[in-house]
Amino acid sequence: MTSATDVVAAMTAALVGRTAAGDRIAVPGDLPLQPDQFPALKVRIVAEGKTSTGRGTIGFTTLVTIRVQGEVSEPVDPDDDLLVATIMAKLLVLKRQAERAIIGDGALFRIVQQLASVTTQFAYGVQAQRLAGIQSDYVFEIYEGAEDFAAIEDEPIDAIDLAASHYPPAGLTASLPL
Repeated sequence: MTSATDVVAAMTAALVGRTAAGDRIAVPGDLPLQPDQFPALKVRIVAEGKTSTGRGTIGFTTLVTIRVQGEVSEPVDPDDDLLVATIMAKLLVLKRQAERAIIGDGALFRIVQQLASVTTQFAYGVQAQRLAGIQSDYVFEIYEGAEDFAAIEDEPIDAIDLAASHYPPAGLTASLPL
C-alpha cells in the first residue's frame, strides 16, 4: 500500500544530510527561502497518472512525478566568469548528490516498483546576485490495488421498519437479531 505521499516522505528522508543542502529540504517545494538558507532543496509532487491493470479488478499502475529543485546562490558580479563557473560547479555537485541519495536509497526502492525516468533542467538568473537552480523530475512507478482504496464502512443494521405510511395500516416491524 504505497501512495505518492509515501514516496515523497521516503525521498525526503533519503536526501536529509546526504547533500550540501544538509537538512534544508522544503516540502512542499514552494516555500520561500531566505538568503542564508542556500544551498537548499525543495520537493513536491507535480503529477500523478493512473492506468488500470485490467477490467473487473481494482488495480492501477501509477506514475508519480516528484520534482526536486536545488538552488545555490552567491553574491557575484555578473561579468565575473570565474565566480559564475564556481556557482555552476556547486550546482552540478548538488544535483549529483541529490541524484545519488535518491537512486541509492534502499528504503525508497522497497516501496516503488521502479524509477521510470529522471529529467533535469538547469536555470540561471542575474539580479543583485546570481541564483542557479536545478529542476529534476523523478518519475516513479507504484502499484495501487484494492487495499489502497478502502471500502466505505457501512452502518450496522439493527432494525427494519416496513410500515407503509401512505397506505392503510398493514405493516411489519422486525427487530434484529431475530
